[in-house]
Formats: sequence, C-alpha cells, structure tokens
Amino acid sequence: MKIIIPARKGSKGVPLKNRKLFKHTADIIPDVMKRLTYVVTDDEHIKEQAKTYNFNVLDRTPEVSSDEASSKDIMNYTIDTLGILDETILMLYLTYPLRKWEDVQRAICYFSVSNSDSLLCKQPLSTSPFLILKEEENNRGSQLFYHNLYRRQDYPKCFELSHYICLFNSNMINNLNNNLYNASTFYLPINERVIDVDTMEDLNKFKKQQR
Repeated sequence: MKIIIPARKGSKGVPLKNRKLFKHTADIIPDVMKRLTYVVTDDEHIKEQAKTYNFNVLDRTPEVSSDEASSKDIMNYTIDTLGILDETILMLYLTYPLRKWEDVQRAICYFSVSNSDSLLCKQPLSTSPFLILKEEENNRGSQLFYHNLYRRQDYPKCFELSHYICLFNSNMINNLNNNLYNASTFYLPINERVIDVDTMEDLNKFKKQQR
C-alpha cells in the first residue's frame, strides 16, 4: 500500500491552507507507514514539513497544481511518476484534520473485502437534494434533475459524498471518474458530518473543537 497526501500551495478559500493543516494528518500516520507515504506538493514549506516526518516528497508540476486539476489528474500523475503497479492507494486530503487512524484502518478492512474499484465515504445530508433548486435570474429556480415528487417519504434516500478517506487500486484508476468513484464504489458511512476545511468558517470551527 502507498499513502498519497496531495498538498498544493495555492488555496482560494483559506490562504496557505495545507500548511496550516499538514500536521494534523501527518501526526496520525504510524511510524511503520511513514516510508510508504508520499507528499505530492509544489510548496517548499510543506516539503520541509514532510521531511521532518520522514515522508517521501514528490514535486507537483504546475499542470497538476492548478485549480482545474482533478483528484484523478493528481493520482494519475503520482502513479505514473512513481511507477506504481497493482497496489492499493490510500489518498488522504489534508482538509480533514479530525480524521483518526482508526477510521483509516476500518476503511482498509472494508475495502479489502468489498470487491470494489474504490472506497470513499458518505455522510448524512442536512436536506434532501429533491428540495434543492438551481438559482436562476429574477428570483427564478430550476430543478437540477427533473422529478414530480412532492411527499418526503417518496424521495429516494441520498447521502453526501466525502473524501474523508479514499482507497483504490492503482490499476483501476482509469475506471474511475475525476472524483475517484464509479458505479462499483463502496461508500463507508460516517455517522456524523465531518469538518472539511474549505473556508475560514470551517477552519475556525475546527479550532474551536480543538480547545
């Protein structure tokens, strides 16, 4: 197994977000897994942080450091550059600072028996997507997908996708979409909504939970 930590320098919502969050993911990785961990980054500060944990560092090119680069682009670049063949990849985004290694171990166990191309996580929704409309001009709205349902009990049960933990086999990367899932993906339930730091509000919420 290889552990891949994508950590680009740029961030719009929280400047230098990955620098601020790196420690919280790095600290949970057991010593025996550190030699199998690769930090893929274009940030010199994060490279130095990674070295203090004895992680491997892979330089991230401008092509996979842009806002347009997808999760699949980054993983394809990493797999091709490192020459990874037929291995389980554990991708850990730094934006989940409250993640625990026990959760990772549980995910690895489920993935090993799931016969799936990948494993991601799912968390509860605050409201059904069947009640959500796309905002249009002049205070109008349009459905994201057509339906004529009106009773809540008729709404299909839905969940929110989460990259809290992501696992896949390197040989199956081309079977996955840009967010690393497909029809065979196994979704590990997360009982409570987890903090995914994308804004300053998220970061402040995380800091409050640390106190």
